[in-house]
Amino acid sequence: MPGTAVEQKRDVTRPRFTLFDTDSFQREMDVLWSSTCEKLESGEGRKSFLVAAASKGEGCTTLTMGLGRFVAENTNKKVLLVDAQLEDHHLGELLSDSGLTPMIDEPSETYAVTFREFSTSVRNLSYLRFENPKSLETLVINNEDFAIFLDSITKRYDYIFFDAPPILLSNVGSFLARHLDRVIFVLAASSLSHQVLQEAVRRLEPSSSKILGAILNKRQYVIPAYLYRLIR
Repeated sequence: MPGTAVEQKRDVTRPRFTLFDTDSFQREMDVLWSSTCEKLESGEGRKSFLVAAASKGEGCTTLTMGLGRFVAENTNKKVLLVDAQLEDHHLGELLSDSGLTPMIDEPSETYAVTFREFSTSVRNLSYLRFENPKSLETLVINNEDFAIFLDSITKRYDYIFFDAPPILLSNVGSFLARHLDRVIFVLAASSLSHQVLQEAVRRLEPSSSKILGAILNKRQYVIPAYLYRLIR
C-alpha cells in the first residue's frame, strides 16, 4: 500500500476509520481483493484467510482490517475478523469506535480456548477475540479443538480473516497457516533482511501451496495496478 494511505499518521481527534475511508486505500483493497479472487481456483470452500507477517509493525493488522471491511461492504457477504494476536490487540482498537455488540458467549467447556464474538456497525462485519490469547498456543498441540472452533465459524460466515501473530515470534502463525484455506503474506518495504524473510518463509513451507502471494506494504512509490494484481 502506498505510504500516502497506510503510513499517514492518525489525528486522535478524527474518527478511527478515516484511513479506511480514503479513496487511495479503497482502491488498494479493491485491487487486492480482485487479485485474490483471481488466484483462487474456486470460490467454493475457499473462505478462511490468514494474514501473516514475519515480524511486528509490518501492517498485518491494518491490512486485515482494511481488506475485511472492504469485502464486507462491497460483496454483501458476511465477514468475520479473528484477532489471533497474542499481544497488542490493535484490531480490537481499530473496531472500538464501531459499536462492538456482544453476540455469542461460548460455554467454557466447549473449547480449549474461549472467545467472544461481536457485531459491528460496519455492514456485514463481525469481530472475534479470544478471552485468553496466550492459550492459543495450546491449539498447536490440540488440532481437534481448533477444528471444532473453525467449523463453528465457517458455518456462519462467508469469509474469515485471521490476524496472526508474527511468524518469527510464535508458532501460532504457522499452525494457523496449515489449517486455514489461504495465506496472504505481508512485508514492510526495506524493513527486514533477506535472511530474516527467508526464515519466515521457511516456517511457512508446509503451507507453501496455500500462499496467494506477498503484499509489499509501507512502500514509498506506487505499484502499477497491472503489476500489483500479480500480488507477488
